[in-house]
Formats: sequence, structure tokens, C-alpha cells
Amino acid sequence: MIGNPLLLGDEGGYNLTRSLRFRASATGYLSRTAGTSTSAQKGTVSLWVKRGTLSTTNTQYLFQSSYNAPPYRDNHIGFTSANTLEVYFAYQTSIGGGWTDQIYLNTTQVFRDPAAWYHIVVNWDTTQATASDRASVYVNGQKVTSFGSATYPTLNQNLVVDTSGYTDFIGYSNGGGVFLQVTNFDGYMAEYNRIDGQALTPSSFGASSPYNQWLPKKYSGTYGTNGFYLPFTNNASAATLGNDFSGNSNTWTTNNISVTAGSTYDSMTDVPTLTSVTAANYCVLNALDKTTGTLSNGNLTWYNAASSQACVRSTMAIPTTGKWYWEATCTNPVGANSSGIALSTFGMASFIGDTNSWGYHGNGYKYVSGVGTAAWGATYTTGDVIAYDFDASTGALRAYKNNTLQGTLVTGLSAADYFAAYSSYGGGQWDANFGQRPFSYTPPTGYLALNTFNL
Repeated sequence: MIGNPLLLGDEGGYNLTRSLRFRASATGYLSRTAGTSTSAQKGTVSLWVKRGTLSTTNTQYLFQSSYNAPPYRDNHIGFTSANTLEVYFAYQTSIGGGWTDQIYLNTTQVFRDPAAWYHIVVNWDTTQATASDRASVYVNGQKVTSFGSATYPTLNQNLVVDTSGYTDFIGYSNGGGVFLQVTNFDGYMAEYNRIDGQALTPSSFGASSPYNQWLPKKYSGTYGTNGFYLPFTNNASAATLGNDFSGNSNTWTTNNISVTAGSTYDSMTDVPTLTSVTAANYCVLNALDKTTGTLSNGNLTWYNAASSQACVRSTMAIPTTGKWYWEATCTNPVGANSSGIALSTFGMASFIGDTNSWGYHGNGYKYVSGVGTAAWGATYTTGDVIAYDFDASTGALRAYKNNTLQGTLVTGLSAADYFAAYSSYGGGQWDANFGQRPFSYTPPTGYLALNTFNL
């Protein structure tokens, strides 16, 4: 996760402003019809990615190029069900004829930090004399050298990464062949570069700060015929989010991507740089800190189907200085929905408002460390936006329903490990918003969003 918020400003680095959220629940993805490659032997893919749903049944594709005619191809980069990173280029001469691997690299390293942005670079150059130099994977500027499986191309082998007239995908597979076993990508992508005809290293796309942070750098080279650059910054419409800024006009079609205000809004200011008070690495719900339930939509939606009480906490603790604001929409009030804040010592099998937590319940009750106050606030139901502000100087936590202040839950809180938290029972669902998309309501003056620039 990005560290001290002053570092990037001190470096005067290359600041990103937007990412694109891919919601697997909506089958969000990009597609484009490819042209003839500049080179069948050299290429590079570079992107920043922040994962949402982890440990899915099948591989989540970050890039896929396939060819559904003999010889059938499946070329992809993605996260496996074991949360490893896989690069797979293969073909078969006929359906059922067996796959011949050209490149197969599956890391032993796993990628399951829900708070982290990863910079991934994959390159290939089959003209290299040493087999292991013909395909490489880099993460955060470091070359990956440990693979559970490793197959490299033969010398000077022609790879069919793009086939003219056929469709490439980002975040999705078109089905058929081995790609029937695919789950749509869930999470965020930023600063996506594809270079056709050159095998480049991470130094073309990033650099280390004096504090050993790996940071984005603007790519200044050429792209080749099928190359493209997707910064995801033009959010005038859902369609313009797929605009290519490389000069090639290799624009991508956005599918099931939304810029409609609300929980489906996908043009995010969650980015891997400390850009501003509104653009940085944002808090999300923590897939590694929940009782049960399903996280989706870039770890902003949490659903508990179990007929038992369950909770989830945020990835970031609320700072011990400053003033902070966040929201969540109650999108399914079935069962006992509650929200508020919880200590790290809170027992996650209970409801928010029990011991070591403070909560506002859907029935209008206030609960403070297990003690309830009836009719403290209004009841809430589907579509209601429940917001909180926290003033660390007084330890005061206030709750709102649809921008109407319900009251102060508690004052005098002073611990260093309070987290935004949500609970439900038997079908409850929350859609959180920590500021990576527009808030439904304007925060009180002086209150900030939970991101790494503001910490």
C-alpha cells in the first residue's frame, strides 16, 4: 500500500487521476477488434491493478487475445483461483486436439492484498538466445524469478498475440476452448499501456523514489500497430472511458461500464499515486477482515447471505488526527443491518454496536458497546445513504441518514485502531463509498475522505 502521503509531492512525480472499476457482478469489460501486429515476436503489456474479489473459482483476465479459427489461440494475463499471476500463450490445431503451450508462467508469489496497487509488466521477445529471457514478468519494478510452472517460447517463434479482425478483451474472455473456465475480473485498472513490437522493462513505465516506492512514470515511446494507452480519464460518457491516448486511435468498447451516479459509478479516483485530497489510494472493505459474506464491485459491496450475524471492516483505520467522512448505501435491508465503527478487538461474529463497536441500526436504535437506545434515529431501508463523520480531536462520531444528521453516537474516543464497519444478518447488503466515487452528499466543512493523501 502507498505509504507517507508527502513522498510523491516531494518528488514532483507523475500523478494519476483516474482508474476504471470493473464490476464482475455486472460483467464489466473492454473489447476491441485487433489489426495485424507490428511484430509476432516482441511485445509488452504494462498496467496498474488493484484487486477486488479474491480467490475466484477461475482465472480473472487482465488481458486476453484469442483466435477462434484454426489454429485456435488463447493468450492471456490474469490472476488464478490461487491468487497467483499467470501468463499463458497457447494454441491448438483443432478443437479437442490438445493445447501446445508457447508461454506459460505461473508465479509462486500470491497477490491478495485488497489495499494494494500492483504494477504489472509482462514482455516477450522470442529472439533472445536464453530461453528464460524470451518472456518476463515484473511486479512493482522487480523481475519475478520464482514460478510454479515455466514454459518459454522456442527461439524466433512467432506468437499470435493479436489476429487481425478478431476481438481482444480486457477484464473478460470471449469463451470457447480453455477460456470457458474464466471469471470476469473484479477490481480497478489504471495507466494501461500495450506496446506492439518492443519488449520493454518496467523502467519505461515507472521509477523508484529515494524512499524506495515504486511510482508510475509517463511512457514516452512508440506503440506499434496494435499498441494503445488507456488512462481512463475521459469520463464524459461510459464510451469515452475506452478512448486510446496513444495516437493510434485504438479505442476500446466499454461493456457494462457505468458513469451513472450512485453505487454503479465506475470512473474512480482510486489511483496508485498521492495526487490530491480527492485522488489517491482509497480505503475499501477488507476481504481479509470479515466474518463471512461476499465482497464484490472492487471491494465496495458486501452481502451476507448467511442466517447468522456477520461483519466486515475497512482496510484503513481512521486516523487519530483530523476529521473524516464516509458513506454507504443500504441496498438490501433484509435482516438486522447496522453500521458504524469498530475496534480491531471487536468480536466479528456480533453486530456493529456490540462491545468495542458503535453503531446505528436499521431499526433506528443507537448501540454503544452493546447498550441500545430505542428510537434514537430514523429507521432506514433500501436506497437510504447512511453516512458518518468522525472528529479525532473530540473523538465524536456522528451519523446521518440521507444527509440529515441523526445525532452523535459517542464522544471521547481516543484509540488508534477504529475502522469503518458494517454488519448484517440473513441477506443484508451494503455499498460503501469512501470517496473514490462522488459522494451522494457534500461532507461537512473540513472533513476529508479516507485515502492515503489525506492520512
